[in-house]
Amino acid sequence: MSTQVKTWGQSVGLKGNYGSHTLRKTWGYWQRLERGTAIPLLMEAFGHATQQQTLAYLGIQSNEIATIYELEL
Repeated sequence: MSTQVKTWGQSVGLKGNYGSHTLRKTWGYWQRLERGTAIPLLMEAFGHATQQQTLAYLGIQSNEIATIYELEL
């Protein structure tokens, strides 16, 4: 699958190193931001042992976590 993704990316002129792993991370990122999927569900989907692993995998930074406290009423 990874070779196919690389070929598809090259055929449409994408610059960079794309593979099946890129699709997996993008799927998780989209699930979290666009669909509001909970981190524990994504953790299970990715097969991660901890939520911290999933947070790191999706690139969730501590400043993003801090912003949720600003939303409190």
